[in-house]
Amino acid sequence: MEICMMTEKLQEKINLRATAMELKAQALSDGMIPMRHYGFRKASEGITTLEEVMTVTAASE
Repeated sequence: MEICMMTEKLQEKINLRATAMELKAQALSDGMIPMRHYGFRKASEGITTLEEVMTVTAASE
């Protein structure tokens, strides 16, 4: 599960019944970092492994 901050632009998209793809694009534009990308950062810092990141995050990232 991922969480993102609600922004005015994201709220507008929701109110307009945007698709999931449009909502995700807006969230990314607003600065959301997908869980898999965050995991890659943690792996590069030695906090976790790439194998663990790939196991626990969605393949669609």
